[in-house]
Amino acid sequence: MANRLIYAPDLLASLRWYVDVLDLPAEAVQAEPPALRLPGSDTLVFSEQARPGAHVLPVASVAAARQQFKYRPLVPGENKGRIVAAGPGHLSLIDPANNQLTLQERGNGELLPEFIVC
Repeated sequence: MANRLIYAPDLLASLRWYVDVLDLPAEAVQAEPPALRLPGSDTLVFSEQARPGAHVLPVASVAAARQQFKYRPLVPGENKGRIVAAGPGHLSLIDPANNQLTLQERGNGELLPEFIVC
């Protein structure tokens, strides 16, 4: 099990953004410390003290993640983040806190790879 620190100046907004974009169930959210448990056993821990960074996250479907990103409801004044690159099996985003994310689709029948922190 790996814990990865994610920079989040607004903890609740970041949790909501990741839950929406990664299409995670409510059960994935942990209140203290603010964190998300991802399928597999890895955990994203959100912190105001972390530094913005680059992360590779496994997803079941890049196409589904792209749709979740494009059509998630916004709170007025919220920074949506942006897509910076897309290709077969991957999607690169900048989240609202300027973390660089690459969502990488797992291969057919392969186990989800562990997070890669760049």
